[in-house]
Amino acid sequence: MKTSVPHPGNSGVIRRGFTLPELATAIGLALAIAAIMMTLLQQQVTFHRIIRAQKFLVDDAPQINNTITQILSRADAYRIHANLGDAIAGANAITDDGKVLVLGFMNPDGSRNLGMISFESEGEQDVLAYYNMDSNASMAEAGNPDWLISRQVDDARFFVENGVFRMRLTGPAGEIITYSGTPRL
Repeated sequence: MKTSVPHPGNSGVIRRGFTLPELATAIGLALAIAAIMMTLLQQQVTFHRIIRAQKFLVDDAPQINNTITQILSRADAYRIHANLGDAIAGANAITDDGKVLVLGFMNPDGSRNLGMISFESEGEQDVLAYYNMDSNASMAEAGNPDWLISRQVDDARFFVENGVFRMRLTGPAGEIITYSGTPRL
């Protein structure tokens, strides 16, 4: 920074100011810092998009796996059906491309209860739902699901492959996860 020397007639005022090279250096540093900040912001936005796109795989899929594993581990038998009506009626069991999994649970007193995992539309949203029912319940008694396993599933298919039960879930970004297991028989 330069300092002006007082001149006669200048009434003794000292003027201070930056030289052109100093001013150019300061502006250049400010622009460099702004460019680095914009790059970091863009990187953060990109990272957030990647994390959000993988939310189903990171958050929902492990919870669904836990829930399905707990339910299947207590089941004594299972059937696959194309729709909820067939599942409750106990008719038209299939081994491929089912939307409903009916599970049989033996109670200590010898009676049986049913549980159903169903992929269905609830309003405009697809859900993976669970119904807990008495073994001789009717369609009207099924009512609403007892609880929702997930609202993030875009498709769910139940099938048997080489004697092993499988469930294929499709996530909101087109991710496909296949779970395999079998109830205790």
